[in-house]
Amino acid sequence: MEILDFFKEQDDAFNKIGESRVAALATSSKNHTTVRTMSFIINERIIYFQTGIDLIKYKQINDNKNVALCFDNIQIEGTAEIMGKPLEHEDIMEIYKKYYKNSYENYSKLDKEILIRIIPRKITKWEYDSNGKPYRIFIDLENKKAYKEMYLE
Repeated sequence: MEILDFFKEQDDAFNKIGESRVAALATSSKNHTTVRTMSFIINERIIYFQTGIDLIKYKQINDNKNVALCFDNIQIEGTAEIMGKPLEHEDIMEIYKKYYKNSYENYSKLDKEILIRIIPRKITKWEYDSNGKPYRIFIDLENKKAYKEMYLE
């Protein structure tokens, strides 16, 4: 295990993700796990999306706040928080509208639509060194620690 600069690794991960991204979101409750591709925005290292309250992901998040996301080679574990109606959060929805205008226009005003934010707790990045050997970088956002482990040794 090699200790790394937490702030550098955190910045690198969020820079790679960017301000908007399509990614896989995994949710789970009562021993039932589901995953789907979603459109997300990222603002100040918080991840946001909107969804309908009749959908399974909302129901699972309501039961179990622990979620996971996968953006290419970056995996994030986090805690989901239900924010309320999307249009009650103008600053976030302006970013959402910038990247996902059709979704914003078609869904944001619906009575059963809700905004959810994900507070990231842990990030894992899969990388390869110059010799093609795989390693993982673990970024613990709660304890502000980062380290690297070779995957195959």
